[in-house]
Amino acid sequence: MPRGSSSEPSTSADEIELKFAVAPEALRRLRRHPLFASVPASRRGVTSTYFDTPDLDLRRRGLALRLRKEGRHHIQTLKPCGAMSTADPRRREWRSPVAGAAPDLSRVGADDQLAGIDGAMLQPVFISRIRRTTWLLRLDGDARIEVACDQGAIETPDGRSLPVSELELELKEGSVRTLFATARALNEREPLHIETRSKAERGYGLIAGDPDVPSWTAPRLGKIDLRRDMPVEDALSAIARHCLRHMLANDEAALENTAEGVHQMRVALRRLRATFSLFRPLIPAAQWRWVSGETKRIASALGEARNWDVLAHHLAPLERAFPGDADVAALMRAACAKREAAYGVMRETVASSDYTDFALGMMGWIETRGWRERTGAAAAALLRAPLGDMADELLERRHRKARKLAKRFTELDPAGRHKLRIALKKLRYAIDAMQRIYAAKPAKRHLKRLSRLQDDLGLLNDVATTDRLLRELVDAPASTGDPRRGAALVQGWYRCILAKREAKLGKRLSRFLKVKPFWHPGGED
Repeated sequence: MPRGSSSEPSTSADEIELKFAVAPEALRRLRRHPLFASVPASRRGVTSTYFDTPDLDLRRRGLALRLRKEGRHHIQTLKPCGAMSTADPRRREWRSPVAGAAPDLSRVGADDQLAGIDGAMLQPVFISRIRRTTWLLRLDGDARIEVACDQGAIETPDGRSLPVSELELELKEGSVRTLFATARALNEREPLHIETRSKAERGYGLIAGDPDVPSWTAPRLGKIDLRRDMPVEDALSAIARHCLRHMLANDEAALENTAEGVHQMRVALRRLRATFSLFRPLIPAAQWRWVSGETKRIASALGEARNWDVLAHHLAPLERAFPGDADVAALMRAACAKREAAYGVMRETVASSDYTDFALGMMGWIETRGWRERTGAAAAALLRAPLGDMADELLERRHRKARKLAKRFTELDPAGRHKLRIALKKLRYAIDAMQRIYAAKPAKRHLKRLSRLQDDLGLLNDVATTDRLLRELVDAPASTGDPRRGAALVQGWYRCILAKREAKLGKRLSRFLKVKPFWHPGGED
């Protein structure tokens, strides 16, 4: 590749931006928002060519290399490309001028990330052709926010294309609070959906032959990078952002009626609630109530859809075992109708402006360290303390609650056993989040032990949930067949499995109560 002759250096910057997927008709309505009434619009075409090696080495490293002509100059930009940028409005990029319409890796300024990449092997892999309308908003005195409406398509050299219709807000100057306030104001007028995939990610999906691959199939977000010497509030920020990334990376899959997307969103919300519970003494009460209420509201809609998914999964073997049975078929029809209704409620919830407002509120809370607003002096001091000084105590609080319930397991009713399951789950989430600041093997052993306990107690919960759902099904009118017989078969099968599992559960609870956890001095783990 030719080398650039410009003397201008490569520059590295953190973009602070929010991106939303918006239907074309909704974009047209948003253009009439009062925010834009007295602001002149600028319109231009933007063509960006993305380069990679034939083996997509940049993509595998989570990078995207873009070349764009801006006036008479060619500018190349290297950006992160992947799930790790989800829910984080700050994105690092490296911009540098080049001599012509070909990239020049020597000018990127990110040598550590490009080590081993042969610039001579780079070739165009897809192009985005966009019609961009921009407004520069001046808000709250010194804040400047660039709002861009992008419409167009991503195209591959072999002729495939994917439409683009999105809204982007980028903070040019001023407080990040103003950025989130502006986004929430637009969302009130027209429901927005946070776009978790960059144009580069969608382009890579297109060349792979499946541009609509939901975000949850992307590489896992990985473990949270915590250190013993980091302030507690940095740990809170990292864990909360991790949970929010997980939720947002799965909402598109949920909207596409993908059972795994629904499940992963529920996991993300449970982890977020567990995080707030773990750090509750350090979080202002009003903020804790807001997050608790919103996560419960969203999780409720997801939970009912997930319950019917699980029941459908367990009914499938019954249908195969009794092919053509009218009673089993009646049960299946009733279950499918209930599942579809639950999915309708779930989609309505996830597609709503309330859901986006919650996500934007959480992102802004994390970005601005919102917990500092009403924090007392004692809590503020703890937030600044090293995580290593508090980690044992945080885990111990969760552990004590779980042990207290586990000791009384034989006396617990189904509601009490459900509380035990939740207590163990919160303990597991806390250990999972902070395991990197402890020795790896003991933490993994403890997590494995808790996971097995959760599976056993989860089965008890499944039985209780299944009984409730089956009662709804047998009460539903059926044109042919009697769903009560199919329900009785399912209940009998569950009881047989449960009888075998309860013996193992007792032994595992006994082991849990005896083991001294790894964060205790001399812990057996």
